[in-house]
Amino acid sequence: MLIGSARIEDAEILAQAEYDTAAAQEGLLAAMPGEIPVSAFRNKIQKLSTGGLYIVVELDGLPVGHLFLEPLSLSSTRHVSQLTIVVHPGHTRKGYGRALMDYAIQWARESDLVEKIELRVRSTNPGAIALYESLGFIREGELWNRIKLETGYAHDICMALFVDGPAAKQSDQLKPLIR
Repeated sequence: MLIGSARIEDAEILAQAEYDTAAAQEGLLAAMPGEIPVSAFRNKIQKLSTGGLYIVVELDGLPVGHLFLEPLSLSSTRHVSQLTIVVHPGHTRKGYGRALMDYAIQWARESDLVEKIELRVRSTNPGAIALYESLGFIREGELWNRIKLETGYAHDICMALFVDGPAAKQSDQLKPLIR
């Protein structure tokens, strides 16, 4: 297993993995299969190469998972990075997600830019929720009926991890108030 920066040439594999993930389990990702073009992956990799983090975990030279941390754009929210992670079908529950998360959290702690990592996870993904909670993420709220499924809805659970910095110190005071 090797973790490294995503490359432009990874874009097609990453796009296909998200397509396969969305097709394999309804509601796991917000996007439906094929809704995000390969060009969007190329653009994101390029953009985050100079102002964020986009990494892949490889097995035998092929990506089996990817993660990115994208800073919010406004000056008042730039200390917050939005996290997206996908472990590719056939490679879940093997520690790749935890390895990507550990890498990203350490990177964020060493960065002067990141004080808070935010993510949204579907209520239909208890394994991911457990992983995030085990890493110290707290639930900040739920967006009810946000993801429409063939037979009902999934909620988006908003979670956050405060890394080193002023926001982390203030969040310590809030932890008793957040379930």
